[in-house]
Amino acid sequence: MKRQLGSSKLEYFSPDPFSFIRELRKKPSKSKIIDLSIGAPNRPTPPWIIETMKNALNEVSYHTYPPQNGSSELRKAISDWYKNRFSVDLDPEKNILITVGIKEIVFNALQALINQGDIVLIPDPGYPTYYDASNFAGAKILTYDSKASPEKILEDITLVLKKNRVKAIIVNFPSNPVGTIVNIEFYKRLSTIAEEHFCIVISDIPYYEITFNDSVAPSYLQGNPSLRNAIEYFAFSKTYNMAGWRVGAVVGDEKIIDLLKLFKSKIDSNVFYPIQIAAVSALRETPQEYYESLRKEYKLRRDTMVGYLEKSGLEFHMPDGAMYIWVRVPEEEDCWSFVEKLYLNTGILTVPGIAYGPSGKDHIRLGLVQEVDALKEAGERILKYISNQNNMELEKIRIRSVKMQEK
Repeated sequence: MKRQLGSSKLEYFSPDPFSFIRELRKKPSKSKIIDLSIGAPNRPTPPWIIETMKNALNEVSYHTYPPQNGSSELRKAISDWYKNRFSVDLDPEKNILITVGIKEIVFNALQALINQGDIVLIPDPGYPTYYDASNFAGAKILTYDSKASPEKILEDITLVLKKNRVKAIIVNFPSNPVGTIVNIEFYKRLSTIAEEHFCIVISDIPYYEITFNDSVAPSYLQGNPSLRNAIEYFAFSKTYNMAGWRVGAVVGDEKIIDLLKLFKSKIDSNVFYPIQIAAVSALRETPQEYYESLRKEYKLRRDTMVGYLEKSGLEFHMPDGAMYIWVRVPEEEDCWSFVEKLYLNTGILTVPGIAYGPSGKDHIRLGLVQEVDALKEAGERILKYISNQNNMELEKIRIRSVKMQEK
């Protein structure tokens, strides 16, 4: 009998859309590639962060293993940042754990908290790792519609909790891929609902600074200042253009943080010390003007692409934050074929919506991850492609009509 090479646990993972995209881009397209797929900022990391990193590299003591829960300097900087930004009190020793970016802790937290058969409530559409992590932990997945209004989302969550014994809820605002933002009152009500049903709330806020129309993205912990049964993922990748640096944090309930520390201690030795010191400079040295410029730039990108999508006739969800637009594909198309056809005919790379949950089968995610000029070019190509497709469809209808008349 032939022995299976890989673990059967790998079957829990959904197909990787980015593997599909990598294979797709090997094929020749009719135009130069414009990559709007992966959610990686295209601009450089701010120079003061890079300079701090360079200086830290010369410190001999920084080249050993860092503390298992992360450097005291970075934990203190995050504590101060939460206090200044959200008026939330975090003890650097008890309530903060430094992580290797956010994807790591999104996955590992559920392995540490979830037993086989526990129910996890996650957004649909939502970040793909929420699904993979839940499946790998042996959880039963239930979903709520993240495209709905905040009020409807709360209603849906409440209904699910009344009917099911949910162990954990994952929320992500501003949301990927939809771009929804909620207010503090939403979080207060969610905290009350979760408390009534003895449920852990996991908040993921990588896009906290990327908001439009004077919207402000709060922290879930503002709605639950006791931190009880709550954790939140804090990231540097999107705000500071540090996607490749892989540094982040999980903050919240001391008891949960202790469990995550234990789990993490068996997996890695935390983040290279100079990267953590550079992250401190991101929080302490970045001027307010930088954040204002960041929001202004992403709003301009959003508005630019929205203008073309409106002209094309494609349906889409208008985002209030984050760095994506959730677009419905034309009727009689599915997301996989549309992504492929769009690339082959226009050179534009997007992500199949099914990667973000069952409701995404007829959507694509379009990233605002290129400069405005590139987005204008992408918009023109999309407009032309959709127009040509519509004309071809009209011609098919005309031909069918003629044939029927001839009969």
